[in-house]
Amino acid sequence: MSRARPAAAIASALAAAVLIAGCGGGSGEAQKLLRQTFSGQHRVQSGRLYFTVQVQPQGSSTLKTPITLSFGGPFQSLGAGRLPQSDFSLSLSALGRSFGLGIISTGSAGYVSFQGTSYALPKADFQRLESSFSSLESSPGSGGSGVLSKLGIQPLRWLHNPQVVGEEAVAGTPTTHIRAGINVAALLRDFNTFLARAASLGVSGASSFPHGLSQASINRISGEIRNPRFDVWTGRSDRTIRRLAVSLTAPISGTLSALLGRSVGLALRMEYDDLNQPQTISAPSSVAPYSQFQARLRSLLSSVQSGVGGALSGAGAAGGSSASGGSGGAGNASALNAYSQCIQNAGGDVSKMQRCASLLSK
Repeated sequence: MSRARPAAAIASALAAAVLIAGCGGGSGEAQKLLRQTFSGQHRVQSGRLYFTVQVQPQGSSTLKTPITLSFGGPFQSLGAGRLPQSDFSLSLSALGRSFGLGIISTGSAGYVSFQGTSYALPKADFQRLESSFSSLESSPGSGGSGVLSKLGIQPLRWLHNPQVVGEEAVAGTPTTHIRAGINVAALLRDFNTFLARAASLGVSGASSFPHGLSQASINRISGEIRNPRFDVWTGRSDRTIRRLAVSLTAPISGTLSALLGRSVGLALRMEYDDLNQPQTISAPSSVAPYSQFQARLRSLLSSVQSGVGGALSGAGAAGGSSASGGSGGAGNASALNAYSQCIQNAGGDVSKMQRCASLLSK
């Protein structure tokens, strides 16, 4: 496993835990507040969710700006076992390019919006999403803690030395700010359990790591990650999460080092606004066939492939063989070009796209 893959595993574990609910642990007053925040009953029925992941290359001659993935918008629960109504926007910024699309769920149908046109999600795909959500959902009002337990995530085991930072307002709501360190080894052990249980529930993507991480890999990753930190802002009146932030630094080697440099800073942030305030989500007034979206997506991926290949070729020419441990930038570009072509050939089939990942390790 290259050092890029451990970094991806860390990010996946943190993202999975944060999106489902949150984390807690430690001692004293901070531990008490975290337990109140991440256990018991918390009503999260509607509001606006904002989620951002940022990758900051360090030592790259090609990338001077962060790679940023943002996701968010309003959501409204429709009750237990049903996919919530939502109107989310997804955007990606990297290599001087930006990509964005909208994802809408009315609770009974799904839509994708891209460059001003909306497309109807195939009914079978929407039903699979609803089925996965129903399998993962905990009892109403649990705030997600039941989902964490079901998937084997025990956050109290991988946060340590929490401290109360102070009192702050988040989107006009008074909160208590708590900061803690992260026990990376304990987090990754939970990540292995999460993968196994998520795969058994049919969660898309979980089968990409069929055997999880070995203990040797866990030990190595734990020794390589630098400055892992966790912050949470919990409501003073209801002890419900209003904001989460996770950051760490990870070394990079192998295929991606020509593009990202010697290491990357990873930052993850989530915030709730208008919590439990009613939200209105409507279906698009006109839609086009989903096959048209797939064709436009293939065209976009082809453009991305060209951009990534050009960036890596430039990095290889500037850095020579040292950027990839002696193999040169051309080998890195070849691997990523093959990966991009594989994604394009998948034609939107998620299972085929997941199998393309093996090309990055060649």
